[in-house]
Amino acid sequence: MPTGRDVDAPRLTGIVLAGGVSTRLGEPKPLVVVGGRTVLARIVAALRPVCAEIILAVSPGQSDATPETGLGLGMHVVLDRYPQAGPLAGLEVGLAAAAQSLAFLVAADHPFLSGALVRAMAMEASGVGYDAVVLAAGGRLQPLHGVYAPDVWAPLLRRALDRGERSLYKMLRGGQKTGAPRVRVFDEPEALRHDPDARSLFDIDTPDRLAEARRIASRAPGA
Repeated sequence: MPTGRDVDAPRLTGIVLAGGVSTRLGEPKPLVVVGGRTVLARIVAALRPVCAEIILAVSPGQSDATPETGLGLGMHVVLDRYPQAGPLAGLEVGLAAAAQSLAFLVAADHPFLSGALVRAMAMEASGVGYDAVVLAAGGRLQPLHGVYAPDVWAPLLRRALDRGERSLYKMLRGGQKTGAPRVRVFDEPEALRHDPDARSLFDIDTPDRLAEARRIASRAPGA
């Protein structure tokens, strides 16, 4: 049955992190509605053409409807295995469940994720053989917007989590310095070629940001 997936893109797993607590927003970020759809549905729509599978990483005992919503969207829902370990735990369990050779990681609060940008980053990782291709903005790495090789990163993350480490940013910086793992930074000029409106990193952490996202969606229905 046709899936609409981009057959020219590398075989890719999408991993969406949704196990956090939406303290500043005051409601579950994946479930808020922007432009007539939940943010989680918008992310799935962006990932589906470039991903062979999409995984949703949630916390054990998560009390909101995010896991059920993910199942309804056809996502493979997995539970963090390291309690209170933050995004590192979500990435670890997502990579462990990934069936593809590359995985794109994104947090579940980005309503304007660019599938074209995801595809370009995956092509870069696949073509040259990087272990990670990570977006940078404002001169800083954005670890939760990147492509990771599961066979390399899953064991690295397990060891880090077992040691009590929690910083993916620190691990990426270490890879940049040593070359192990091999990290490629996808900088802003490159990103703009695939995401001209620079909205892929737009998040909805606060009520003001959510209101702005809704204004953007109302002005540009296709956004």
